[in-house]
Amino acid sequence: MKEFELILESINKMLWGNWLVYVLLGLGILYTFATGFVQVRHFAYIMKETLIKSFKERNLEKRKGSLSTFQAMMVTLAGNIGGGNVVGVATAIVSGGFGAVFWMWLAAFFGMALKYGEIILSQLYRGEDQDGNILSGPMYYIRDGLKSPKLGIVIAILMTIKMMGANLVQSNTIATILQDNFSFNNLLTGFILTGLLFIIAIGGLKRLAKLATNLVPIMSIFYVVLCILVIIVNIKNVPLVFREIFTQAFSFKAAAGGVAGTVIAKAMQYGIARGMYSNEAGEGTAPFAHGTAIVNHPVEEGITGVTEVFIDTILICSMTAITIGVSQIPLDGETIKASNMAIQAIGTVYQPLSYLAIFALLIFCFTTLMGQWFNAAKSFTYAYGAKFTDKIKYIYPFLCIIGCLGKISLVWTIQDIAMGLVIIPNMLALLLLVKEVRFQTKDYFEKLNK
Repeated sequence: MKEFELILESINKMLWGNWLVYVLLGLGILYTFATGFVQVRHFAYIMKETLIKSFKERNLEKRKGSLSTFQAMMVTLAGNIGGGNVVGVATAIVSGGFGAVFWMWLAAFFGMALKYGEIILSQLYRGEDQDGNILSGPMYYIRDGLKSPKLGIVIAILMTIKMMGANLVQSNTIATILQDNFSFNNLLTGFILTGLLFIIAIGGLKRLAKLATNLVPIMSIFYVVLCILVIIVNIKNVPLVFREIFTQAFSFKAAAGGVAGTVIAKAMQYGIARGMYSNEAGEGTAPFAHGTAIVNHPVEEGITGVTEVFIDTILICSMTAITIGVSQIPLDGETIKASNMAIQAIGTVYQPLSYLAIFALLIFCFTTLMGQWFNAAKSFTYAYGAKFTDKIKYIYPFLCIIGCLGKISLVWTIQDIAMGLVIIPNMLALLLLVKEVRFQTKDYFEKLNK
C-alpha cells in the first residue's frame, strides 16, 4: 500500500508541478485580456444581474429539462462549496504556508474570466435527448466546437473518474469530522451518506435544484457570519495574518532541509491547486448546469461564472483562511488535523460555536456530493450511452463508503490526479475556442451600452 501511495504521489507531482500551474494561470490571463477584464470592468453589473435579478426569477422554468440562471448557479455552487473551502484551505496553509492564500486569490481572479468563458461555450454548444431535455457539459463544446467526438468521449470518461474522486474527498471529510468530534463510526457514516444520495438521485435534477437553491445561500451566509464573529473578536491579529500572507507568498527562503525558493514554490503549488479545486474554474464542471439554462444571450449566463468564483474563493475561502490565522491555533497539521482547523478556530471564541461550524461544514460537503452526482451522471451517460444512465445512481452513492474508510492524504492525492487529467483536454478546448468567447463578450456589451 505504501508503494502504491508513493506512485500516486509521483503522478500527482508530475501533473501539479510548475508546468500546470503556469499553464492554468496563463489561460486565465488569456481569457482576462480576451474578455477585456470582464471581471473588473463589469463587476457591479454582474453582481446586480446574478445576485438580484436572477434571484427574483429563480423558479422560472423556460423549457422542459432546463434550469433558471439562479438554479444553475446554486447547483454549480453546491458542487463547488464544500470541503475544499474549509479543509482544502487548511491543507493548503499547512503544506504551503499562508502564502498559499495569496496564490489562491490570484488563481481566483483569473479563474473568474476562465469560468465565464466555459459557461459561454456551454451555451453555444449543447445537445438534446430523445425527450427534448437539454444536454450540456464540456463534452459538447469539445465535440462540436473542436469537431473532435473522440476527445469528447475521453473527457466524459475522465470527468466521471474526477467526480468519483470528488465523492471520496467529501465523504472522507464528513467521516473524519464525525469521527474526530463525536467518535462516530466511519462505516456507518458511509452507509448513511449512500442512502441520502440515493434519495437525491431518484428525485433527479429538479430535486437537486430545489435543495441547492434553498441550502447553498443560507449555509454560505451562516458560515461567513461565524467566521466574521471570530475575526471581530481577534481583530488585532488581522494585520498579522495579512502580513504572513504577502510575505510568505513571495518568500525565497528555504523550507526546512530544502533549497532556496521552496517556500514560494510550495505556496504557489498548493494555493493554486486548492483554489482551482475549490472554484473549479478551468475544470469544465460549470457547463453541466449552466448549459441547461435558457437565456437571450450566452453572456447573460456566462457572467454567473464571475459571481461563483467570487463567492467560493474570494469570500468563503478567504474567510476560512483569515479565521484560522487570527485564532492562532497550531498549524503543524498534527496537533489539529486540517479537517478540524476551521472548526477549532471558530470554537476558540465560544466552544459551542464549534458545533455550528461542524453543522455548516457537513452541509457544505453533502451539497457538494449532490452537485458532483449531477455532473457524474451527465458524464457517465455521454461516455457509456443512455441505456446506462440509471447505473450511476447505484455506483456513485456507494463510493461514499470507500471515501469514509480511506486515508485523507491518499484521498486528496487521488482527487488531485483526477482533476489534473480532466483539466488538460478542457484547457485545449478553451485555448482553441477563446475567439468565440471574445466575440460573444464584445457583441453583448456593445449592445448593452447602446
